[in-house]
Amino acid sequence: MKVFDSGMPEAAYWNSLFDIPAIMDWLDVESAADPIVEIGCGYGTFTVPAARRTSQTVHAIDIEPAMIETASSNARDAGVRNVVFHCQDIIDTGTGLPSGSIGLVLLFNILHSPERAQILAETARILKSSSRIAIIHWRKDIPTPRGPRVDSRPDLATIIDSIAGLDLQVLGERILEPYHWGIQLRRGGH
Repeated sequence: MKVFDSGMPEAAYWNSLFDIPAIMDWLDVESAADPIVEIGCGYGTFTVPAARRTSQTVHAIDIEPAMIETASSNARDAGVRNVVFHCQDIIDTGTGLPSGSIGLVLLFNILHSPERAQILAETARILKSSSRIAIIHWRKDIPTPRGPRVDSRPDLATIIDSIAGLDLQVLGERILEPYHWGIQLRRGGH
C-alpha cells in the first residue's frame, strides 16, 4: 500500500530540500555496527551518502519499482556497492528481514501514513537491542514547499503515541534545516 501524498518531484529539486551533509552528520551512520535499512528510499537521496559512510550493508526498500531502479542506478553511478535493493510493500508483507538484525533504520518522510504504528512495529521488530531508528519528517510549524497535508505530519506527541509498547525510547529531536525535523529512538538497552 503506497502512503498517501508521497509522490516524488524531480530528483534535483527533491535533493535541494534537504541539507544532506548535516543530516548525515546527525545520523552518525558510522557508529552503526550492524546493517542499516532505509524504508522508502526514493531516489537514494540518503541511501547513497549513508552507504558511503559505512562498511555495513545498507538495505534500501521502496514500494515503487521505478524508485528502486533509479536509486540502484544512482548507487552504481556513485560507485557504492554495499546496498541491497528491495522492492517491497512493507505494510502488506513487512521488510522480509530477520528479527533483531539491524543496527539503524531510516524512516524519512514516510510516517504521515495512517499505518505509522504498523511501520514502527515492523521497524522495532528488525532492530537489534540498543540500536536506533532515525525519523525525519516535514515540519508543521513553518510553510514548506512540499510534503503531505500539515494535519497528517507527525510531531513528537504522535511518534510517542505510535511507539507505545514497542520498547523504544526517545533519544532526542532536532530541527533539520531548512524544512524538516528529526527524532532518534533507541530500542531497549541504554
